[in-house]
Amino acid sequence: MSRTSHLSPFRAALRFARRDAWAAKGRSSLIMAMIAIPVAGLSGVALVGMSMLPTTAETVTVELGQADARITIVGSPDASMVQSPTEPDVHQVELDSGGTPVNSDPDAALADPKSLLPAGWDLTAVRAADVTVRTPAGIAGMTAVEGEVWNPAFAPKFRLVDGRAPETVAEVLATAAALDHLGVDLGESVTLLDPERTVTVVGVLDAAQYSDATSVVFGRLGAFTGDTNPIAGRDDFYLFGHPLDWAAVQKLNAVGAVALSRSVLLDPPPSGSSALDGSTGFSGVASTIVTLTLAGAAFAVLEVALLAGAAFAVGARQQQRVLATVASVGGRRKTLFQIVSASGLVLGFAGGIAGVALGVAGGSLYMVLSRDGSAVQYWGYHLSAPILIGIALFATVIGWMAALVPAWSASRLDVVVALTGARRPPSVRRGGLRWIGVGVVIAGVAITGGGAYTGAASVSSLGIITNGSSYQLALLLVLAGPVVAQMGVLVIAPVILTAAAGLLSHLGRSARLAGRDAVRNRARSVPVLAAIMSTVFLGTLLLAFFGASDASARAGYERLTAEGQLAVDLDSWTGSGNQLVHPIGSQVARLVASMPGAETVGVLSGVPTIQERGPADTAPVPTLALRPDVRCDVAGGPLTEAACGAPLYLFTTESAPRIWVGTVDDLALILDAPVSDNARNTLRTGGAVSLYPQYVQDDGTILINWIPASATAATTPTKTTAIPAVVQKPAHPIRFGVFMLAATAVSHALDTVDYRVLASFSTPPDGATQEQLRASIRSLTGGVDLLARYEQAPASTTGTSGWALMAVAALIAFGAAAVALGLARADSRRDDSTLSAIGANPGMRRAMAFWQSALLAGTGALLGGILGLLGPVMIGLVDLEPFAPPWAQLAILTIGLPVVIASAGWLLARPARFDEGIQRTIT
Repeated sequence: MSRTSHLSPFRAALRFARRDAWAAKGRSSLIMAMIAIPVAGLSGVALVGMSMLPTTAETVTVELGQADARITIVGSPDASMVQSPTEPDVHQVELDSGGTPVNSDPDAALADPKSLLPAGWDLTAVRAADVTVRTPAGIAGMTAVEGEVWNPAFAPKFRLVDGRAPETVAEVLATAAALDHLGVDLGESVTLLDPERTVTVVGVLDAAQYSDATSVVFGRLGAFTGDTNPIAGRDDFYLFGHPLDWAAVQKLNAVGAVALSRSVLLDPPPSGSSALDGSTGFSGVASTIVTLTLAGAAFAVLEVALLAGAAFAVGARQQQRVLATVASVGGRRKTLFQIVSASGLVLGFAGGIAGVALGVAGGSLYMVLSRDGSAVQYWGYHLSAPILIGIALFATVIGWMAALVPAWSASRLDVVVALTGARRPPSVRRGGLRWIGVGVVIAGVAITGGGAYTGAASVSSLGIITNGSSYQLALLLVLAGPVVAQMGVLVIAPVILTAAAGLLSHLGRSARLAGRDAVRNRARSVPVLAAIMSTVFLGTLLLAFFGASDASARAGYERLTAEGQLAVDLDSWTGSGNQLVHPIGSQVARLVASMPGAETVGVLSGVPTIQERGPADTAPVPTLALRPDVRCDVAGGPLTEAACGAPLYLFTTESAPRIWVGTVDDLALILDAPVSDNARNTLRTGGAVSLYPQYVQDDGTILINWIPASATAATTPTKTTAIPAVVQKPAHPIRFGVFMLAATAVSHALDTVDYRVLASFSTPPDGATQEQLRASIRSLTGGVDLLARYEQAPASTTGTSGWALMAVAALIAFGAAAVALGLARADSRRDDSTLSAIGANPGMRRAMAFWQSALLAGTGALLGGILGLLGPVMIGLVDLEPFAPPWAQLAILTIGLPVVIASAGWLLARPARFDEGIQRTIT
């Protein structure tokens, strides 16, 4: 009986909330939309993200087909070798302090895979290779696979979809994309190069791991490499018909082999039984998805709390008479609280269901549109019912949470005032609260700064994370600090609005009235500002991190030449290991100049290096010397630019010249920039221009040491030449050392040879044009391929995903502003009617709508932009990541968006109708 009495008021509140939601369809639809939008995003991310993670069965199918195991020889026998049970590429051996294996002989022969298994167990060898083929456009490189992968036992990893299997090494299979690229049909011939021979395409093979656009050819062992025998250390060996348990895999490890076993994947050893239990690849993908989901969940809570909370507050004010009537007939505060909070449950559940449906539909559509045909892009359609139900319940909870504050306020209403229709004047708040808000903002900034410095302390000078736990904590603090600061900004938002309205008051009567209205009605103004601030904050934060990632990628990207240039090196290597420079510079230059988009073309000469001469040549070779203080002594750890303190190009050896010779125009082409007056004067007076300051000595010269090619680096030079030099650095480090005029090279007895053809392009040459160039060059060299490389900028996140992110953030912010401003306008109908009653014209109402939208959206976007940059700025100050936000997108998001919102407010503003009910209220 008691239980029934406790539940009856709650059931009555639910009925009341359901009927009210149906009666106020417009307001209910807005609240449902506010909840559904972030929930749809979460559901879509969950569907797409989970579909990118393979199940064990999917891993077995794609990696093994119907094979029982894949065995790979990775080194000489070593009893200490261990591998991950599920990821054989993750393996390790015992090393000494210098990184040398302790228990293996590097000169020992690799084990024969067949000798490792019982007699009668057959292995099928599969070899990855590359092949050069002649295409209708010219010459192209393609991925090649050797081995009997057309065997039905490999299905569905490999599947013969048309034609027949090759019977000899003169017959091959191809993917459908390769057929199109080669311009042939089944039964037609294709010319392979190096060495040149003709093969016949006899079938079409589909490979699960490749996309539909990938060109791949398949053949028997030796069809492309010429070696028809299995090769340990190069080939993968597939075992059929004989399961391989974990104990057998461990035995293979001891002889230098790793294995991906079907039985081990389906029934892995107990956790802790292997030193490499972790699945690093899965963890990386999974952690990314979990991070995005958690960030989306936090954003959903914030957005719904701000927008839906404001909507529930408006609804509660519109229900004042009804709630007052309930209170007048004996309803307690608890009952009023339940009525309003139950609206959160009803609309939260409805919005959650709608959001999940939209998210699943959107995620499914995205997968269909973005699918490239590879089985490893989306391993399956992983629609997880428990996760989606959890998201729907999560939406219900955050809808209820958003209604708690309005419900608490509604439970404390003045019944008499509500029944008479009077409005409570705005309360005057104490000033102490603003100082609490300021303190919270300062705390957020301090947390962010502390996180940045903690992260910097967790990374060594070599760029290696030395304390993973501290680094993870640092990232958490850098993300949490701005969120804490946002909370403080919300507390002092009325003060900020008052100051902004004061500035706005100087722009005319409409602006002054709009500012006063926003300040006076903080209950509806602050949610608008907060909604836009939080959305712009998230967009700005992600854009800034995208920009930092872009800057890091560009800084670490090794360029042969300046971006937008094509280089053809005129050297090749003979079968005996000797370098040959082909005297065809002028012919290649004419070929390059005829390519679409080619602008400036030059033939560059260089001074041959020690690598070009070879160890048998004892003649002294000019070698460029670095400054004495420039060295790269890395004792352990990776050889990185951060470890050396200078570009790695300076410390590496290669066959390309370090000393280049040509005209001033050639130097301008190399730099992809005008040559400075200082550099011009230095060149004309017999000096040199260095592209790296590390080559210029303290006395302003470059030093050229003459060292015999057969000598070691420590040998004393037979002669040293000093040449006056200045530095002109390119936009990015490129593989050119110093430059001088031909007359200077002759005066110092420097022999040169035409080594590289360099050209700048207005538009990148397409694949067919580059294939045609390779074919033409091959005809000049008598069948020898030369290196031809077009230097493109590294893929830009901000140039692609950045604009998409900005568009999504702007769309969400615009939608949030539309909902919030719409609710604010609905709540201000009485004020509008009052203005209409005293003669305000439609123009004034439109102007007020414009300035009020501009005030709230502009202030929110500006605050969101500042807080969004807080973390990236702190990280940049400690040199953990570069501070390089995409300013164009940020300007649109923080300045352009408020202008659009304000314009929409002006366009959609409608003068309120004056009615007698309002007249009775105001009189």
